[in-house]
Formats: sequence, structure tokens, C-alpha cells
Amino acid sequence: MLSFIKILASFFSFLLVLFFISTILTITSNLPIWLNVTVSLALALLSGWFGWQLTSGQRTGKGIAIVSGALIIGGISFTLVFLGSMAIIKDTSQGPLVGIFIATPLGLILGAIGGYRYAASEI
Repeated sequence: MLSFIKILASFFSFLLVLFFISTILTITSNLPIWLNVTVSLALALLSGWFGWQLTSGQRTGKGIAIVSGALIIGGISFTLVFLGSMAIIKDTSQGPLVGIFIATPLGLILGAIGGYRYAASEI
């Protein structure tokens, strides 16, 4: 059962960050497609690895915990507000903007703080 939870947590964090980073880079930058995919996959692999480490109870460095925590919590807040606003309020175009400009930065900050607190409590 524990290995199933490890696989599920790692896969969920991988997909979440992949969608989050790919969407943000597509919307806000003019990067070539190959660079967008490469950056998205690299950060998604990092967060998937952190999800695996987190569920295994193994130690991680502070830098990895801060970056991964920011990516995972930022991805959750982006996905919930960006897609949720489009699903609930179909007539407005400002809903996804709230996800991009308000929920995502707050999620990144809270995730970085949470990642730091997690890494500091391990020591």
C-alpha cells in the first residue's frame, strides 16, 4: 500500500508541475517549443523526485525542498484557480487571470516557506 502511495504522490506532483510550468511558459514567454518542453520536464522530474523522497521519509536538502515545495503548492493553486474559474464561471475572462497573477505567486511563496519549514524540521 505504501509503494502505491509513493507512486501516486510522485506521479501526481510530476503531472501537476508539468501542466503548471508548461502553461505558464506558453502564456508568458516566446520560448521555442523544445525549450518550453525541456524546462517543464526538468522541473516536473524534480518535483516528482521530491514527492518520492517526501513519501519515503528520506532527507532532502533545503534548496530542493524550497524549490519543490514552491512548484508543487504553486502548481496546485494555479491549477485549482485557473481551471476552476473556467469551469465554474464560464462567462468571465478575468477568472484565469486571477489564477495567473494572484493565486500562483501566493502559492509559490507559501510553498517555498512550507518547503523551508519541512527541510528545517528534518535536521
